[in-house]
Amino acid sequence: MHRIKYLSFLFAICLALPAAAEQGRFSVSVAGFGAGTIAFSGSESGGRYKANGQVASTGLARGLYPADITVAVNGRVSGNSYAPGTYSEKTVKKGKTKTGTFRYSGGTPRVTKNPPDRNRKSYHADPSGQKGTVDPMTAAFAILRDRPAELACNLDLFPYDGRERTRIRMNGGTRKGDTLTCPGTYSRVAGFSSRDMAEKVHWPFTVIYRVQPDGTHRVTEVIVPTTLGKVRMRRR
Repeated sequence: MHRIKYLSFLFAICLALPAAAEQGRFSVSVAGFGAGTIAFSGSESGGRYKANGQVASTGLARGLYPADITVAVNGRVSGNSYAPGTYSEKTVKKGKTKTGTFRYSGGTPRVTKNPPDRNRKSYHADPSGQKGTVDPMTAAFAILRDRPAELACNLDLFPYDGRERTRIRMNGGTRKGDTLTCPGTYSRVAGFSSRDMAEKVHWPFTVIYRVQPDGTHRVTEVIVPTTLGKVRMRRR
């Protein structure tokens, strides 16, 4: 698969918010080698959610994807259903800064990139056709946040990053003691080249929850098999 793109999907799982919010920090490794750090937090109140945060690549990954990323989002939420309002991102790579903003109207994103995205291909998915999708960080928040038992391992979202539309599904799960192991699938939907789609469409991943004393399910690890080896995100 497109290795760097898939790693960027993982590095997009990042957040960090104001006080009185869920918080966590993860270390990221690829095939056993340190690849990055992720700090996150998020809050939900009155049917609204907010999240923002930072991701930094480290070690060998910094040679492949030398970037520091900050992101922020706000929107509406009901259970595991999310409707983002505004999403922003800032990437600093090799001394160059790129920013992006998604503003949603009727569930459809209007995407602004600075500098403009000059590497778009004819097969990339146009924003006007992405009604009902969520931004990358909303997807990250939905995966990583603490969940009550009835919402853990129960997710179906269509992330869109301005070029590609994917689908993330989590369901089922196996309990053993205070651990819930949840299977997930990341699927390519639109915006990919015919070569990418012919290569592979569905990619499995695993989310491991640890049940807290109050019954809350907290993510302790995310495991994604890739052609580079297993990518592991471990909560610190």
